[in-house]
Amino acid sequence: MGPRHCYLQIFWLSVVSASQNSTEISGWVNDPDGRGTFTILSSCTLTLSLCVYTSIHLNVRPYKQTELRAWIETTKWVFFGILAPELMVFVAWRQYMSARALDRTVKLLQDRKAHEKSLDTEYCLANSWTPLHSFYANMGGFVFDLDELSTQHGGAFTSQIPRLTLTPRGVALLAACGYLPKISKEDILDKNKSDNVSKLLSVLQALWMLAQIVSRLYGKLSVTLLEVNTLAHIVCAIIIYALWWNKPKLINEPTKIRGDWVLPIAAYMFMSSQVSGWRSVRPGILKKDWIDPEFSILAFDPPLSRRTQANSAVPCPRHAKPTLVDVASLSPTHSSSVYHELLSIDVGSWKKRPSMAFSQSGMPLEFMQSIVASRLESSGNLQSNRWSLAAEAMARHPAIAARVICRETLQDDEQVRWFEPVVEELVDVTMGNWATGNLLRAMSGFVMGMVVWSASMAYGGVHATAWHGHFPSRVEALLWRASSICIAGSGFTWILINMLARIFPFFKAYWKRVETLRAHWTSLVGLGSLASLCGLAYLLARIFLVVESFISLRKLPASAFDTMEWTQLVPHL
Repeated sequence: MGPRHCYLQIFWLSVVSASQNSTEISGWVNDPDGRGTFTILSSCTLTLSLCVYTSIHLNVRPYKQTELRAWIETTKWVFFGILAPELMVFVAWRQYMSARALDRTVKLLQDRKAHEKSLDTEYCLANSWTPLHSFYANMGGFVFDLDELSTQHGGAFTSQIPRLTLTPRGVALLAACGYLPKISKEDILDKNKSDNVSKLLSVLQALWMLAQIVSRLYGKLSVTLLEVNTLAHIVCAIIIYALWWNKPKLINEPTKIRGDWVLPIAAYMFMSSQVSGWRSVRPGILKKDWIDPEFSILAFDPPLSRRTQANSAVPCPRHAKPTLVDVASLSPTHSSSVYHELLSIDVGSWKKRPSMAFSQSGMPLEFMQSIVASRLESSGNLQSNRWSLAAEAMARHPAIAARVICRETLQDDEQVRWFEPVVEELVDVTMGNWATGNLLRAMSGFVMGMVVWSASMAYGGVHATAWHGHFPSRVEALLWRASSICIAGSGFTWILINMLARIFPFFKAYWKRVETLRAHWTSLVGLGSLASLCGLAYLLARIFLVVESFISLRKLPASAFDTMEWTQLVPHL
C-alpha cells in the first residue's frame, strides 16, 4: 500500500468522524460563566442610549423647520442628555409643573362657571380638558396663523411674523376669556409619535440594569465606572419618564385657532410679548430683560364715557397684579372693581406713558424720553391697526381689561394717573425646549433654583460613590474625585445662594441688581470672572466623567467580569 493510499484513508476517516460529531444533538446551552468587556460596554451603551433618546420629548416643531434642522435639534438634546441628565430632569419638572398649573387654572375656571356662553360654538371651556391637553398647550400646540387670519378677516397688524405660538400663559388667558379649542384627546394622541408600551420597555431595561448594579454591590463584586455613570442616567431617566408620561412626542403641526374674535386677542397678546418689542435700553443677564415689549412704553387711555371716572381723585388701589382666575370672574356689571371704568361699549386707545413712568429705569429721564419718542415715531398702518385691535380686545373681554395696573404720581403739583397694561409672555414665535419664563410658575424662582441645583448635587454625589473604586491610574482617580466634588459642590453653592436670597431681603435685592447689571462694576467683574471659571470647570468635569467612564474599561479588576448567578436565569438584553 503506497503512501498516497494511506493519505486518502486518513482523510476519509477524519471526514466520517466529523460527520458523526456534527450529528450529536444538544439542548439548551448556557453562556460561559462571567462576562466580557464587550458585554459590559454593549449593555451600558444600550441602556444609556435608551434612557437618553427615548426620554427626550421635544416641543412642537418650529414653523417650516426642515428635517435637517429637526435632526440637528434632536442630536443637540441627545448630547445634552448625556452630559447633563439632571438638567433634563429640571426641564421635565419645570414643564410638568407648568402643565399642572395650567390644568388647575382651567379646572378652577370651570368650577366658577364664568364662561357658560361663547362667541363661537367651536370654542368653549370644554369639560374634557385633561392633563394631556395641558401638556399639549404647554409644548406650543396652539397657534395663531396670522397670514390666514388677515386673509380671511382682514386687519393685519404685523408683516414680519406669519405665525404666533401661544405660551401656557397665553392659553390660560384664552381660557379666562372663555375660548379653548375643542380638540379631543384622541386627536392629540393621533399626532403623538410615541406610546406607553415603548416607554414601558425602556423603563424595564433601565430597571434591569439598576437591579444588576444593586446585586453586584450586594455580592461585593466590582462595579465599573461606566455602570456608575449609567446608573446616574437611569435614575434621571425614570424621573423624566414619570414627569413626561402624559406629554406627546414628535408633534410636527400644531392646532390653529380660528374665529372672528381671534385677531383682537392676538394683537393684544402680541403687544404684551417680547416678540413685539425693541432691544432693551438696559439689558440684564436673564432673557426677560433683553427685549422691551411694546406695552412697556404704553398706557391705556379709557373710553370717553369712562374718562371722568378714570381721572377722578379716587386713589389707585394698592393691590397686586390680578390673577387669571380672579379676572375671569369679572363682568361688565362688576361695579366694585376699579377696572370697571375701563369696560365700556366704547373702545379706548393707547398712548405714550407719562415721563415720570420711566423714572425707575435707572437711566436719565431725558434719554428715556428720546428713546420712547424714537420708538413711536415710526407709526404706520400696521401699528395703528394693532393698537385698535388690542383696544377692542380690552373692550370686549373683562378678563383682558382687568390686566392693568393703576399708577399715579404728582407732576407739577398736579395728580397724573395712567393705566399700565400687564406685560407677560403670552405668545412667541415658537415654544423653545428649554425651561424659559414662558412657562407658568407654581413656585418662586428661588425655589426652582434650589430644585435644579439639588439635582446637580445628586448627580455629582452618585459619581462620588465610586470614590474607592478601581481606576486605571492614580491621576484618573484624583480627576474623578475632583470632578464629582466640583459638580456636587457647585450645586451646594447655588443652593446656599438661593437660600440666602430667600431668607435675607438685602441679599435678594443685591442679587436682583446683579441680574439686571445695575450693581457696581467691581461686583459685576468679580462675579462674572468667578462664574466663568466655575462654569468652565463644571463643563470640563462633566466631560471628564463621561469620557473616563468609557476609557476606564481598558483596565478592570477580575471581579468586574464575574456575574451573579440569578442574572443568568432572566432573559435580558
